[in-house]
Amino acid sequence: MEEIVYETYTKNEMLEIIKKGFVFVETSLNNDYIISIKDIPDFIMLESERTGHIADMEMYFPGVDEPILTTMGCYLDKIQKKLRNKIIKRLIKLQTTNTKPKNVKVFDNYMFNRMSLKDKGIENREVKNFDKLYKKYMD
Repeated sequence: MEEIVYETYTKNEMLEIIKKGFVFVETSLNNDYIISIKDIPDFIMLESERTGHIADMEMYFPGVDEPILTTMGCYLDKIQKKLRNKIIKRLIKLQTTNTKPKNVKVFDNYMFNRMSLKDKGIENREVKNFDKLYKKYMD
């Protein structure tokens, strides 16, 4: 396994990404991450390489109980069609060429858990900008 240690975002960087969209990631090896939506294909490859291609992943949007994406190693298993359309070109390029994944930062889970609901984009128990940030990827 390749030794990859993810850098973490600062709190200010996290606050900006929350405004643009993020996903919760759970792996079959009991690792939990929070990443930017834009980093999904690179993260899939990095995490797969980091774990020797044995970790499966599930990704969730905030406020959604079912995974919006699952993998088997670095390969997609199930994914929302619109999200697939957004990430597939980059993911295939990473899988089939010598293109290296870009460095991906992750949220500091401890810091994220200590943030206020308002900072996390939650108002009245709902994700404030869900329709703008996430609904467009839902089938």
